Amino acid sequence: MNGETRKIVRIALTVGLAAGAAACVASPFTTAKVDPSSPVAASATAAAKTKASYRKFSDIPAIPTDVPTADQIRAAVVKQQVAGEALTKAVAPGTWELKDTEAYASKARREVKPPAFEAPTDADRAATEAFARAARGRASAPPSQP
Repeated sequence: MNGETRKIVRIALTVGLAAGAAACVASPFTTAKVDPSSPVAASATAAAKTKASYRKFSDIPAIPTDVPTADQIRAAVVKQQVAGEALTKAVAPGTWELKDTEAYASKARREVKPPAFEAPTDADRAATEAFARAARGRASAPPSQP
């Protein structure tokens, strides 16, 4: 029984290695073919052939120092949750009711100064008519649809 298991393992290993070798034929370092009828064929081919400089380890930015700690983040989250709970409590149903509205309305009436109402004069009417006439003169009907 052990001999057959070894045979199966060898065959599976051989098939796996063959499949892996076949997969390595497609190299990621070869230039892919570009459709010549594509409008970007020339620029894609030129971009594939250009040699660029490699990044250096010195190009890696320094580790930031202003990153908040886990305790600072936790405190900010707790503060926000407390504020949210306070807001929910403040706007909950039944937290306020309408009462003493007459005193509020009378105070508003005292503070508001209504504009003086005057009947329009002949000059006002003439200015309104002149404006309307000028507006009608600028207006034009849209083109008719066939």
